[in-house]
Amino acid sequence: MKLWAAIFLSLFLTVGMISDLNAVAPSETPFCAFMPETGHNVHGVFLVFYRARNGAENFGAPLTEAFWEKDRIVQYFERARLEFHPENPEPYRVQLGLLGEQYNITDLPMKSQAIPPANNPNFRYFPDSGQMISFAIKEYFDKSGGIDILGYPVSGLRFESGSFVQYFQRQRVIWNPAEAGANKVRPSPVGRVALDRNYAADFKWRARMPNDWCGTVPKEPTPTSVPFVIPTPSGGNAALSLQVRVRFRQTGVTGPQYVDVTVEDQNGKRMSNVALYSVVYLANGERHFPLLATNASGNSTFGFEIGNQPTNSTVTVEVNAFSGSLTARARDSFTVH
Repeated sequence: MKLWAAIFLSLFLTVGMISDLNAVAPSETPFCAFMPETGHNVHGVFLVFYRARNGAENFGAPLTEAFWEKDRIVQYFERARLEFHPENPEPYRVQLGLLGEQYNITDLPMKSQAIPPANNPNFRYFPDSGQMISFAIKEYFDKSGGIDILGYPVSGLRFESGSFVQYFQRQRVIWNPAEAGANKVRPSPVGRVALDRNYAADFKWRARMPNDWCGTVPKEPTPTSVPFVIPTPSGGNAALSLQVRVRFRQTGVTGPQYVDVTVEDQNGKRMSNVALYSVVYLANGERHFPLLATNASGNSTFGFEIGNQPTNSTVTVEVNAFSGSLTARARDSFTVH
């Protein structure tokens, strides 16, 4: 391929009518960050979610790359597992795994006579789970994101190995009254526990990765795309067009690659807030990327380090799009020279 060569693919799928085209997705957002302390990358919507929720403190460093687990893309962190649900509307596309439940610790709901008054500042009762939090754990719960980060409490306060412990849907919280300051209440490494329980130490996505190309996409002239042809709808259906453009920063067997994604409706109108994920198929395996949703111009961008691929091998980029019940998929490929 020539330097800055571009490949275009237009895929037309028969789908239902498109709705909510005016939603605005975030723009000017970095699509990738490399975490040198563990040697892993955080991409797209996972990175946005991580940064918006004080991820360094609440979730810790990434322990894996993003990968396909069961039926969706996930990524493990020291104190969390991020899950991508592209079929959901915002703000429910990225969710935290219920890793507090892996301990199988639950208590019966509190008896009604033990429920504290609603106006008592030292306690909070949760009718959804029938449990309450109190004092230092309540303070930690409030400052750490509450239900959004920890979920509902599923147990009462317990005493384990010299400390008080309480279990939540997404976390196990430890309170040591003998300690002072911010460390008197701390979260457990629920992400590491779940990762070690489910995957061997040599699991490929646990290995340290090269620093992906997470900089700004070079500004080059936009290549001319394949002319858009409006297909004839039938049976009340319309067509969703997904275009994938691949830009090569350099040729050869290694180097950063950029992928630009554009989503249009059946009339060629750009679609914003479309959820996307990509699978890149390399000679030595595949990689998974939870992408940023399309912006107000119907575009999204991501980049990745191609790694050391065999000469004349094929790299295939697949992009999947989700807008409500609508889905579309496009593929494109290039040969490493």
